Amino acid sequence: MRALRFSAAVAVAACLHVSASAQTDQPRARAFVDQISLSSVGNERLPRWDSEICVGAVGLGATEAQALVDRISARAASVGLRPGAPGCRANVMVIYAPDSDTLTRQIVDGRRDLLGFYGDEGQATAGREAMEDFASRSRPIRWWHVSDTGAGSIRPDAARSRRSADRSTALAASSGNPNAGRGTLDDLDGADAVRVSGSRAREAARNDLSYALIIVDAQRVAGVPASAWMDYVALVALAQLDPDARPADFPTILNLFSAPQSAPTTLTAWDVAYLEGLYRGRSTVAGNRQANDIADRIAENVSQ
Repeated sequence: MRALRFSAAVAVAACLHVSASAQTDQPRARAFVDQISLSSVGNERLPRWDSEICVGAVGLGATEAQALVDRISARAASVGLRPGAPGCRANVMVIYAPDSDTLTRQIVDGRRDLLGFYGDEGQATAGREAMEDFASRSRPIRWWHVSDTGAGSIRPDAARSRRSADRSTALAASSGNPNAGRGTLDDLDGADAVRVSGSRAREAARNDLSYALIIVDAQRVAGVPASAWMDYVALVALAQLDPDARPADFPTILNLFSAPQSAPTTLTAWDVAYLEGLYRGRSTVAGNRQANDIADRIAENVSQ
């Protein structure tokens, strides 16, 4: 009997210790969430993918493109998303480019229809000032997200959809375009304008990602293990994060390029818990509550 009581006491003490530790970590976890998160203009709720993502990759050889697609798809599946079937329309496009500065400027100047620039009803982005920063600020990896706030559904025009040939939706560099694989504006030929259709009757409280464009500078990531920058890409593909975040005080792969000697080379427990908190929580809660829910998830996971 005494042994049973002792075991029960130990179990209770352990639970109390974890609970107290989680409470202690929660403010730091909330600081992490606030540091790296980026909400769309006019919508404080952090966007996320609703159910399915379909990844396209150009500029890499077929083997590397497939590895990238598989890594993003695996991370997506781990938080409950469904990777697209073969032949799906890419709503996450990754371009591996030898000169990302020139390419990004060309896209922003020539394909604003892809980036939600024209502000059709129901679209949400980080805003035009952020779009200019996306085009002009040199970075190893840069990203842009478009989301649907619920006034309509943002989806590509099926009549002009670009199909993939690989098993999981990698857009192979050997697509027949002589410039494909070099990271040029031609890689977006046939890509769909982001547009709104559907009914305003949809729940306006949602903020679902509908398109993500990620551009990787081949020269700036050359000294980084491919698995590391691919995990970095997976994180920014699944969450709209602040490109100007300075998370040096936190264990995250987002430090990969700011502190390459000491940064993690895979998603950390903090990164994984951030994604789990983003996707496991209700999609319609208010922004502050959503951030607290994500922070709670991080605090619980990192304290164990």
